[in-house]
Amino acid sequence: MKFIPFIDKTKAVDFTAATTLARRLNNDFKVNPAPPQYTVKSLIAALSAALDEENIIVIAVTNKYYLKLKKALAIVLKGEFYENENLKQRILKQDKDAHELYYKFMNGNVIFNSQDGFYAGYAITAQPHKIIVLPLGDEKYVPMLESVKAFVLDTQSCYNEAEVLKQSDIESKRWVRVFTISSLLSVIASLGIALFEVLR
Repeated sequence: MKFIPFIDKTKAVDFTAATTLARRLNNDFKVNPAPPQYTVKSLIAALSAALDEENIIVIAVTNKYYLKLKKALAIVLKGEFYENENLKQRILKQDKDAHELYYKFMNGNVIFNSQDGFYAGYAITAQPHKIIVLPLGDEKYVPMLESVKAFVLDTQSCYNEAEVLKQSDIESKRWVRVFTISSLLSVIASLGIALFEVLR
């Protein structure tokens, strides 16, 4: 498992949070951490290298980049966003003006719920890779860790807090694999363009 923190260079708390999350993941998996990434260019280079080395990649993203990274990944993977009704109700009950991307995910994303619904983690499967995006801050990601473990191990059990977004004609309770990308390396250049578009 490759661990890539995408953080704000000016915030020391992000460094601490990334180190703590990597340590927690290391309790269940052999984690190979990458240095912290602070810019779009460095994130693209780190992700490209990680896809060459590992099949499981975790991007730990600070709140500042959470929504922007989600939008960029959807652009690259040509994924259409769908509302998760459960998250929508929970989030709008707390903040009626909350950005819709807090409760919208691509079809096929696996969602890892946070305690309050904001900054939910999510995963993308493009065989043979699994990319997992988790928020920093233990109050957000701790409730997700058991579901992340189940997803990585692809177990048959119920997935606790994990939910799979499904189109109405998909009934399977298994992880939905809608992406047929043989290698994500081919879309890294596109990811760079998309990230520049949403982060500028």
